[in-house]
Amino acid sequence: MTDENCKIILAFFPEAARTVNVDSVERILRAYPIRINRIEATASGVLVFAESTQCESLELTRMRESLLQDGRNVGYRVRLQRECLFRAMHSLVLNF
Repeated sequence: MTDENCKIILAFFPEAARTVNVDSVERILRAYPIRINRIEATASGVLVFAESTQCESLELTRMRESLLQDGRNVGYRVRLQRECLFRAMHSLVLNF
């Protein structure tokens, strides 16, 4: 991918008592213009570190809305955020 890409973090949290399934998360993500760099799975969810060519705010909003629906269809709550914002927010929390 080129320098035009943006780094994003996607979080998939299972609804109710469902278990985490990395394969189902990867199947969802195949339909999107992203390259997965790393996946971290725990009992409470799956974090995906990726890059996307769709970096404009409107494009990311559309991708987020579509991912929300696709995730909901298989039992996940989905969050998508630019990696720089994710890290900034978490560093603020750790400093308080």
